[in-house]
Amino acid sequence: MGVIIETPQLFMEITLVSIESLFVHEETIPTALKELSEQLVAEQLLKHPIIVDSDTLVVLDGMHRVAALKNLNFKLAPVCLVDYHNPAIELFAWYREFDNGISSIEFTDKITTETPFTIRSSPSETAFELVKNREVHAALAKGKKSYLLTSSKSLSIKEIYDEIAKIEFLAEQIGYHLLYSTESDANESIRSGSRLVLIVPSLTKKEVLEGALKKEIFAQKTTRHVVPARPLFVNIPLSWLNQVNLSKANQKLKEYLERKQIIKKDPGTIINGRRYEESAYLFIDP
Repeated sequence: MGVIIETPQLFMEITLVSIESLFVHEETIPTALKELSEQLVAEQLLKHPIIVDSDTLVVLDGMHRVAALKNLNFKLAPVCLVDYHNPAIELFAWYREFDNGISSIEFTDKITTETPFTIRSSPSETAFELVKNREVHAALAKGKKSYLLTSSKSLSIKEIYDEIAKIEFLAEQIGYHLLYSTESDANESIRSGSRLVLIVPSLTKKEVLEGALKKEIFAQKTTRHVVPARPLFVNIPLSWLNQVNLSKANQKLKEYLERKQIIKKDPGTIINGRRYEESAYLFIDP
């Protein structure tokens, strides 16, 4: 057993596992992966554990950390095991926003030509609900107008996101600049008419687990997991991640972390320039 942190909403266990035992569900962003790999090499430690479902070892948060460790040929990975079925762990989508003011007509024409989607106009106020209920596959919205995207083909959620990735590529081809945003930010952009927003469906937890276990990798930025508590700055030396004996490596990790002080930070705390919406549990050297 690793180091246990019990919080009001979540039970967490920090431990080491074989990196080959982990299942990822989402592609990485090449530039972000390169930057993280270079940071790991320079610092020679992994600051934050990878958030993983305790039952299946599906990675919920930390896809780039897994990929970077694999690329650097490490055998072990520090993980924070959680119960994914805990309702306190929430699953949302990342919405796509496009700026630069290019004509949406040009964009929708490209979509209908190069994807299986057909498009029909609709008031933007109904677009979110239609996509959430999967009555349409996706929607483009700006101001009071939206374009609903549907296909005569039966598309799985994986295939829908493959087409969403294609739409991102088409947008960049014609000069749109792509941003990823939360639902509240996307709603504000639509209301203000400041950006064209691609409304995408949220996956279910079952779809995440089933896809990962089948090794079906979704497009980047498919899921946005909100975990109510997060351990930070465990600062595991990378040299420990090449040990052959997992049991001994975990005993070493446990002794190392138990010497540290754990400080809880409330949701909304800014740590190293990032605002954490969840409770943060910082491992501090005594």
